[in-house]
Amino acid sequence: MKTFLSAPHRIGFFCGTLLLIASLAWWASEMLLRASGSTMPSSIAPMFLHGYLMLYGFFPLFMLGFIYTAGPKWLGVDSPSAKLYVPIFITYAVGSALLIAALFWQPLLSLGIALHWISWGAACLVWLDRVRASSAPDRGHAIHIALAFAMGWIGQGLALYWAVFGATTGWLSMIEICLWGFLLPVYLTVSHRMLPFFSANAIPNYSAWRPLWLLNAMIALSWGHGALKLAHFNSLPVDAVFAGLLLYTSYRWRLFASLQNRLLAMLHLAFAWAAAAMLLYTVQDAALLTGSAILGFAPLHAISIGFFGTMLLGFATRVSLGHAGLPLILSRLAWTLYCLLHGVAIARVLAEVLPWQNTLLCAAALGALLAFLLWGSRFMPVYLKPRADGKAG
Repeated sequence: MKTFLSAPHRIGFFCGTLLLIASLAWWASEMLLRASGSTMPSSIAPMFLHGYLMLYGFFPLFMLGFIYTAGPKWLGVDSPSAKLYVPIFITYAVGSALLIAALFWQPLLSLGIALHWISWGAACLVWLDRVRASSAPDRGHAIHIALAFAMGWIGQGLALYWAVFGATTGWLSMIEICLWGFLLPVYLTVSHRMLPFFSANAIPNYSAWRPLWLLNAMIALSWGHGALKLAHFNSLPVDAVFAGLLLYTSYRWRLFASLQNRLLAMLHLAFAWAAAAMLLYTVQDAALLTGSAILGFAPLHAISIGFFGTMLLGFATRVSLGHAGLPLILSRLAWTLYCLLHGVAIARVLAEVLPWQNTLLCAAALGALLAFLLWGSRFMPVYLKPRADGKAG
């Protein structure tokens, strides 16, 4: 147990993986039953629980595991004490478990989200304390993450309002704030900091390009999209600029050169999904101006599964290997599972535009479950063992 609690990424990644697998197992079962004309017994509309669970159920645990481990090194301060982060992780994980159990008893929904809201508020304060304690000249990435974490807390508050009062408007607002104010800004901030850094160590003659204006522009465009959606305005101009900027960023970060190193390619290919998603949003925005909605939830799943999902697997693999004292060598299994997850994202996007929707939805749900189940079986035991190189952490 002492080893398991010795570093934030261990407990964060372990609990996050466990809850991710549980969430995917439930959703895969629901998809299979729907394809046969049935559904799982549920005290909550599955779509509403699915929307909250897939955004807040496990991503925050991985985020905290990473940022509490890597972030203090950016800031030149000590990592948070286990006395602070262990209760936060446990409370948040219990909240997610209660959400799944709420399928059978509805009152657990409000309790689970309340635990999320309370523990995430504490997590934000712990991170803000680390930022305040730092005298590092560059705290920009850490501050952006603190702001995004605060937006995540606001989104959870809206979700709690929905759960307690049954207000659908709270749930809808939560989705937009979580996606565009919380998850995407965190992913973009970490990508801006880490992708050029990792690339410089692996690509010959690589010149790291990560100007501050780029990060600020990406965050502003993300928030701008979310604000327009909350106001029920068409976001075409913002999305078109955003797509172009993300495409240019992938080019400047040398996506194609990264393909020579699979561990690095995992991150670059995942980042490319962000541009693809915004292109889909741009097409959808243009279609909506003519009164037609042609892509359904395709753009949403391009960013949630395509970008968030594959980047999660890519970063978690790299961090798990590095912080376990293992060689940074990608196994054939991990690469295969990563490619499978890209296939899942493609299948889920195509399910919105091809006639074989039920088949593609089932394939995507089962593929995602298989990918993370096998990935978890490989890496979850790593979090319980001491580092292979004998170092602490």
